[in-house]
Amino acid sequence: MFSIERTDHLATIVSGADSSRELWNSLADGVPFREPSWLESWWESFSNGQEPYILIARDASRQICGLLPLYRKSGSPRVLCSFGNNNVCSDFVSVIAKPENAKEIAKAMANFLIDQMNDSNDSWDLIEMDGISENDEVMKTFAAELGKRSAIVHAQSRMHTWLFECQATWDDWLQKLSRRTRRKHHLLESRVEDTDGMELVVASNHDEVTALIDGLIDLHQRRWNAVGEPGSYADPKMRSFIQQVAKHWHDRNRLHLVAILMDGKTIGNALNYRSDDGCLYVYSTGYDIEASKLEPGRVLTTKTLKYAHEQKMKGVEFLRGDEAYKKMLGAVPTRLLEYRIVAPRLWAKLSHAAWATQFELKQWVRRRTGRETLEVVDIASSSVSPRR
Repeated sequence: MFSIERTDHLATIVSGADSSRELWNSLADGVPFREPSWLESWWESFSNGQEPYILIARDASRQICGLLPLYRKSGSPRVLCSFGNNNVCSDFVSVIAKPENAKEIAKAMANFLIDQMNDSNDSWDLIEMDGISENDEVMKTFAAELGKRSAIVHAQSRMHTWLFECQATWDDWLQKLSRRTRRKHHLLESRVEDTDGMELVVASNHDEVTALIDGLIDLHQRRWNAVGEPGSYADPKMRSFIQQVAKHWHDRNRLHLVAILMDGKTIGNALNYRSDDGCLYVYSTGYDIEASKLEPGRVLTTKTLKYAHEQKMKGVEFLRGDEAYKKMLGAVPTRLLEYRIVAPRLWAKLSHAAWATQFELKQWVRRRTGRETLEVVDIASSSVSPRR
């Protein structure tokens, strides 16, 4: 049996004894977006005075064995959101707990939320969560338990995460490819060594982390600005956040931050996380569109895949986004879900009915204008694979 409580003091979990931080890391099971280095940094950068609403599960000896970091949305005291939302793009959001306990803890947390929904301190009408894997059985259990207590759970998807599964060796993977594709990867693999003035750099200290992240942000922004988009790093808070996270990852020996230089000028970057779950997470990349003849983006992708094989990793997680190259590499897609959970209360359900009407109108407009509609997912019948 697990008891659930709610705290609005993040510091009591992550800024106390070192053992608390290490405990949280162990519960995250290797997923970077569930770890305190990610979530605490996000809170410091984006909280804007909002109130934490963190659920804690304790066992019979009062030890922390599960977490669900939520917060009250600013200006909407009865709306809860998951930590790490907005354009930070936190994937694999879930109840943070050891696999053997996670489903039971998820049920207990769902029941706590229902039991407390009318409490003056813990009340809520709506919970918004983004970045949930369709294959996350723990979150399915969480949603199902809420549904049993008459909450409405709406799940929708507009993109996928993509997992590339490594073979036993790099050569084993290459042998699965066509002769033409295999030859292309060989050329990309040796491009740095065969091109005068080109070098590959891996960050090894904080100064190099700062410099390479600055270079990545610059290339990423230039690429998106060129097509009229603001880019992920337009917000100074986002720039500060990713610098802080990268240094945390470096200090824990989890960072794999690489750059390709041409005559001393950065033409490509990749920010990756080496996880205990056996995956290399590719969070952000950038390349110089003016150096397209050298194919820095493709060179980095090939180097990344080879590195993962050499490190005997089980795969490369390319995260959210349906770029064509992921499919071409043979990565496997999994739908990424957004949950909208409505409290079993009259006013909350009336508000949801109005929202649902607007949602269906937008879907109709998308169909009429030839745009892709959002997928509404029946969680109970969605496909399941053994991943995570």
